[in-house]
Amino acid sequence: MRTESPKLFISALLLAVSFWSLEIPKRAFRFYEKGEITKALEALAKSVEKDSLNPAAYFLYAQIYSQPNLEHYDTDKAYDQVNRSIRQFKTIKNPKDLESLADVMVDSARLEQLKDRIDSLKFEEVKGVHSIENYNAFIARHNDASQVTQAIDLRNSIAFSKASSEHSWQAYKEFMEQYPKAKEYARADSLYRLLIFKERTTDGKLASYKTFLEEFPDTPYLDSIVHEIFRISTATNRLDDYAAFFREYPSEELLAIAYKRMYHTYKQKFGTDDFLDFYPSPLWGDSIRQIQLLEKGYWIPKLTENTIEFLNAQGQSQLKTLYTDIPQRCLCEPITTDFVIGQYNGSGAIIARNGKLLYSGNISDAKDAGYGFIVLYGDEGQTLMHKSGQLIIDQPKEEIAVLNESFIRTQSEGLYGLTSINGLSYLPHAYTRIDTLASLILLEKDGRMALVAPEVLHPALDGETPSIEMAYDEVELLENGRIWVSSKGQEAILDERLRVIIPFGNYEIYDEPYGWKLVSSKGIRVLHDRYPQLATQELQQVKESEQWLATKLNNQWALYDQVGDLPPMTNLDSLQLLGQNMALIWQGNKNWAQFKNGKRIALEKGWEPKLLIPQTYIKTGDPAVNDFFMLSNEKKYRKIYNQFGREILSSTFNEVTALGPNLIRLQKRNAALADSTGHYLLNFVYDGIGSNESGYVSLLDKGKFGVINPTRGINIGPKFDKLLEPYSDTVLVATQGRYKGFVNKEGKALTAFEFDEVTYFNDSIALVRIENEWMLENIRNEDLLYEQIESFEIIDVGEEDKTLFITTVNGQGIYSESMGEVIQPTYTFIRLLGTPANPVYFAVKLVKEANIYVVIYYDKKGNKLFTQSFRQEEYYKIACPTN
Repeated sequence: MRTESPKLFISALLLAVSFWSLEIPKRAFRFYEKGEITKALEALAKSVEKDSLNPAAYFLYAQIYSQPNLEHYDTDKAYDQVNRSIRQFKTIKNPKDLESLADVMVDSARLEQLKDRIDSLKFEEVKGVHSIENYNAFIARHNDASQVTQAIDLRNSIAFSKASSEHSWQAYKEFMEQYPKAKEYARADSLYRLLIFKERTTDGKLASYKTFLEEFPDTPYLDSIVHEIFRISTATNRLDDYAAFFREYPSEELLAIAYKRMYHTYKQKFGTDDFLDFYPSPLWGDSIRQIQLLEKGYWIPKLTENTIEFLNAQGQSQLKTLYTDIPQRCLCEPITTDFVIGQYNGSGAIIARNGKLLYSGNISDAKDAGYGFIVLYGDEGQTLMHKSGQLIIDQPKEEIAVLNESFIRTQSEGLYGLTSINGLSYLPHAYTRIDTLASLILLEKDGRMALVAPEVLHPALDGETPSIEMAYDEVELLENGRIWVSSKGQEAILDERLRVIIPFGNYEIYDEPYGWKLVSSKGIRVLHDRYPQLATQELQQVKESEQWLATKLNNQWALYDQVGDLPPMTNLDSLQLLGQNMALIWQGNKNWAQFKNGKRIALEKGWEPKLLIPQTYIKTGDPAVNDFFMLSNEKKYRKIYNQFGREILSSTFNEVTALGPNLIRLQKRNAALADSTGHYLLNFVYDGIGSNESGYVSLLDKGKFGVINPTRGINIGPKFDKLLEPYSDTVLVATQGRYKGFVNKEGKALTAFEFDEVTYFNDSIALVRIENEWMLENIRNEDLLYEQIESFEIIDVGEEDKTLFITTVNGQGIYSESMGEVIQPTYTFIRLLGTPANPVYFAVKLVKEANIYVVIYYDKKGNKLFTQSFRQEEYYKIACPTN
């Protein structure tokens, strides 16, 4: 029997062509036509045995095997037979053979039709099973079938359904790798990217977002991821964090949000002048410059056609609004915020100075909270927005406060929590107190307190739970920047970074200029910056002054110089600190007065030591850095020493009083005055010398009064009826009889003595009252500059100028020290708008008969800016209520 190897097949073909005609199993075809299938198969077997080059036999085999109604139905056999027939048919070239084949209905067209039918039958079988394996087998075996495309689609559909059922990024990835041309590839890719994005970032951590973006830079969720990174990494609202974000993730959309935040944070911390130098922007630079320009100066409201218009200090219109009402404080105080608030159509609104509507809603007021935030006040509570227009906290809270650029404190149900500008929470509402303490955050809960560095709370923005130990009962920030804390009866000292300076212990800690003093039942420990050796000693007693530190240990005293270079004095029996400069010391049979420059004066028997503290220090309570030391015997002989131990006076005095650092009053029968060198300024000529008032010492003799001020060269003998009062450096107010007048420093009269009262205005012009009338009088030439003043109020606008609000019988007016009368006193009342240094005056005349208010706005020089007339109900919309 012949095989179909290529060489043998060709040889056989040549022989067949040369010697015999093609085998045609005609009997088998006749049996088939009669429906005698078994006989047909037997005849086919004999025919094929006779000649294996038998395309007609294989064609008939394929026909029989492809009949679904026959018991011999087998599509795989049919497919094998038809393919064999097709292969052999292609080798037949002899026309007679082709004609013979045609006689039994075998030709290329019928063969292809039969093959297509067998492909179709097999495909229906495969669809019935509907498995990836069967479809793959069909695709591989029937690779030229018209159903291959459909089989691939069906197979891919099963594979995608399987991946969808598992619904994991791994399943979709496997599907895409196996079936890269599947119609479902795009859907699988989308789901793969979504699921791997969700899985890798399900913890919501900043690191997860960053790592994912590094691994999948072309992810379709790029914008979403960058927004999340922005939300977490810039929630601190710190300038450096914004800058770091944009270095890594440049985004114009997010920069538009961040740039305005950065501006307001920078403005709060450093001012606005150099913001654009540090953070230049070609996109928003011009906008920032316009904002900076509009922020300068204050605004005042003006009612125009029943709506509020805002003006600058020059009366120029800056912003017209639809507001019909504004908060009372905006009527009474200059508006310095970079936004204005008001009401219209029953709703509140906030408008920036550049005219941009920031907010509109049900609010009654809004206040600048700092760092670009605005607290909104509504019926249900407080909410928070940013001046960029973003609503930060939209759910009403009982209280909202911005602690700094990073931390926003909110109160809910009486408890406090901390949140951020991006809405991420630092701490839940679980604390009875949250505040700042220096650079730290102070927390209180259940009667205990914690101090937390901001860096400890920042991880909470990334979903971490900060470690907070409620470690303290009390906390206090000391003047030196250190922090005193107590817990369970013990005290400690921390620095601003919470590092321990003094550990917890059973002692009371006192902050001292030299360091620390720790007092316990065991004794006193001194932690001295200059004398560290004292730290190990448990002292019995400690005394201190600015100059000296005295310690008692084992019943022996020691004295330490805290300012100068004197060596410590030890083994002392007793000591007493006198003021800031001296100490009395007893050692054995010796005792002496110790001065800060090292000089000693022996304390002899019969001499009583006394410290003379100048009255000026006693009145102010300031430390007496200059004082005197006096020794007295029983005969009232006195030796007076200055703070350096130099004897400056010695004589018999009834009384010695230090009036000032450079003035000593000496009393015998009469009184004298000496300076700190012992030089007599006044000898014993007057009955008495009074106390020291700002360097002026009153003199009394025979019922008359004088004054001396050595520093200003004033020495006026007693000749006036009452104590003299200083008016300026060279002018005093003196009294003769019932009336006051002005005298120079020699006591010579500068004006008549005719005034009932004198009030200082400036060195050359005084406010003087005669009976019920106040006047402005030039002291030097007695010219009356202004008369008929009933009352006045002085507004100090700086060193070079003052303003008088004056009231006369005709009304109120304004008088300026530098410009004279600014506004005639003809108004019902005048209110200062703006600032004293740069005022706008709101002058009102009430026409009672018509109940009309005429309002004139004046600038600081008295120039009219504009005039308006209002009915009463209109007037109260624009006027600050009077008390």
